[in-house]
Amino acid sequence: MIRGSITHIMTNGMKHLWLLGFVLSVLGCATAEKGRSISTQDVTWIQKGKTSRAEVVQRFGGPTSETPDWAAMHYQVTSITTTTKPGSNQDGESQQSVTTTTMEPIKPRTKAVYVHEKTEGGVFVGIQITEDHFWVTYDENGVVEDFGLQAGPGTTVR
Repeated sequence: MIRGSITHIMTNGMKHLWLLGFVLSVLGCATAEKGRSISTQDVTWIQKGKTSRAEVVQRFGGPTSETPDWAAMHYQVTSITTTTKPGSNQDGESQQSVTTTTMEPIKPRTKAVYVHEKTEGGVFVGIQITEDHFWVTYDENGVVEDFGLQAGPGTTVR
């Protein structure tokens, strides 16, 4: 009778030890993702000069960010010079000129960025963070001008 009790305790103890090991391994390794992963296969349907912003948003949802693409814009520079004659001094008349320069975008462009962040690892192992970007630029009419994928560097936290 005592022998059966000891066997029962050892069997239950092993079950609990196995369960504890399983729980710790699950807690020790986890994966979390933020944003949508977009691959080269996902963007083959996009055509520069034809695909609209609405079509991209319908397929991928709203971007993580969308801002004016200042670097890709073309600008019109206008200078206006105003000359005044405030009066005369002892040497004669003097003139004062003021030039005002204005720079305005001719064709405003926007750049949308979709960010996918993946964190892997956990309590007992190093944490690996990777970030991928899908970017797309739209012309003034909201039509795709250019797009691309950019894999960010991975970061390991220990």
